[in-house]
Amino acid sequence: MEIKYKDGYFRLVLGAVAAHIIVMYNIDKGFFEALFTISYLRGFIGSWIIAMLLIQYVYYVTVRLDRKYDWHNNTLLRLLWQLLVAFGAPSILAFFLAAFFFWVFDRNIFQTSYLSQDYTLVVLMILVINIYYFGLNSFIRLKHVTAPRDNNRIKENSDDDLTIAYVTESPTKQVIVVDSHTKSIPVKLETACYFFILEGGVFMRTFDMATLGESHQLNIPLKDLENMLDRKLFFRINRRMIVNYNSCKFYRSGKNKTLELFPEPELYPADTKIPEEHQRLHIVSEDRVTSFKTWMDR
Repeated sequence: MEIKYKDGYFRLVLGAVAAHIIVMYNIDKGFFEALFTISYLRGFIGSWIIAMLLIQYVYYVTVRLDRKYDWHNNTLLRLLWQLLVAFGAPSILAFFLAAFFFWVFDRNIFQTSYLSQDYTLVVLMILVINIYYFGLNSFIRLKHVTAPRDNNRIKENSDDDLTIAYVTESPTKQVIVVDSHTKSIPVKLETACYFFILEGGVFMRTFDMATLGESHQLNIPLKDLENMLDRKLFFRINRRMIVNYNSCKFYRSGKNKTLELFPEPELYPADTKIPEEHQRLHIVSEDRVTSFKTWMDR
C-alpha cells in the first residue's frame, strides 16, 4: 500500500503557525501591536521560509522512507532512519538556515538568544512534525484496513422489522501492476512463485525468472499483499515470505518444531552466498506449521 499524504495546504498553514510562534516567542508586545511592525514582518517572513523548507524536507524524507522501510514490517529500522534523517538532519539544517538568516542582516547567530531560547523550540517543532506524519500514516493504514470489502447492501426483513446484513468475501486480486522507472507491467498473480522481504523492500518472483535478482519490487507491504491473494493458492509461511502452492517442492521437519520448505525455483543456488536476513526465509514458523500442513493437504 502506497501512502499518499494529501496535506499540501495544511503544510503551508503549519509553516505559518510555526513562524508566528517563533517570532512572538521573544516579543513582549501583543499580537495586533506586533503585527504591523517591521521587525515582526521581517522575522515572520524569514521564519516562514525556514519553516517551510524544514517541513518540506521532513515530508520528502518521510514519503521515501515509507516506500523503503514500512512502519509495519520494518519498525526498528524505520524508527532509526526516521530519527536520523527526518529528525536529526533537519535539526542541524535549522541551525544553518537560521545562521544564514542572521548573516543576511549582518548579525552573528552566536551573539543572539537564538541558541539558548528559539532553537529548542524549533527542534521540538521538528519532532512534532515527525509525530504528525507517523500518526497520519497510521490513520491512513487503519482506514484502509477497516474500509468495506464489498458492496453488498443490507437486506431488511419486513415481517419482524429486523435488519440482517449479509457479507461475502470480495474477489481476490488476479493481476498486480508492477511499476518501473520506464513502464508499468501487469503480472498475473498465479505466475508468482513467492513474495519476500529483503532489506526492507517487498519483492515478487515469478516462475519464469531465472534468478532471485530478477524479482520485481512492489510498493505494497507484505501484510496488505497477503489480504489481496487467493488463500487457496498462497500461504504466508513466516513474517518475510508468502509462497505459491505450486512452488512447494517438498518440506521436512526443522528445528524447534518448525518446517523447512524447499520451493521451486530454489531461492539461491548451492554455491551462492545467502544474505543473513534470508538464512531462515524458507522456514515455516512454529505457529504456522499446523495451518501450513492443512493448507498443503488437499
